[in-house]
Amino acid sequence: MSKGLFLIVLMPFLFLGPAYAAKDLCNEAHMKQMDQMIADMDDAGQKDKATAALDKSKAAMAQGDNAECMKYMNEAHAAMGL
Repeated sequence: MSKGLFLIVLMPFLFLGPAYAAKDLCNEAHMKQMDQMIADMDDAGQKDKATAALDKSKAAMAQGDNAECMKYMNEAHAAMGL
């Protein structure tokens, strides 16, 4: 297979990848990972911010509101310095 054809086949996946990756963060596995990462944080102030944001993210996930879940997940990531 030529490089050009390979890239043509691969391009849609490259553009769709971030959209699907972002959606995948609102799941139980990632929430458990976030809980552990927050537990390991040293900065108490940032830890509190991350915990509050993650709690809101979990509540939104439980309601099936992926947009709200991601909004607070991004806030939690920011508080964690990610």
